[in-house]
Amino acid sequence: MTDLYNTNILRWTTRIPHQERLVAADVTVTKTSRICGSRINADAHLTLGRIQTFGWEVKACALGQATAAIVGQHVVGLDEAELTDIAARFRHMVKTGEADFPQKWADLAILAPVQDHPGRHGSVMLPFEVLEGIFAAAEKAE
Repeated sequence: MTDLYNTNILRWTTRIPHQERLVAADVTVTKTSRICGSRINADAHLTLGRIQTFGWEVKACALGQATAAIVGQHVVGLDEAELTDIAARFRHMVKTGEADFPQKWADLAILAPVQDHPGRHGSVMLPFEVLEGIFAAAEKAE
């Protein structure tokens, strides 16, 4: 497990952006990992299908926090098509250990060792599940 909780991953846990919840959001989503109990509550304002403002509360293990920090740096301006692509690439990496991300998202590759630890998959997937929930809820609200 030492390769999983390495210094690089632990550094990311202190970098989670957007840690203030929005007062009046277009969409609010809460997701909890059934495996480990990690939870993320998130709020967003969307304009023309893109996240304009975003805030979340991340209560997760170091791996979930690191994933949230990496994803969070790209969340403003994110649209559903880009999310769908990156989430699919990340799911593939979690299952196989093979990382293939555009440069903008390359930091996600540090989480490749999670592939060998199925009990941690739920936590690292949580930020993606929250964002997928945001786009789904926004679509329903239209």
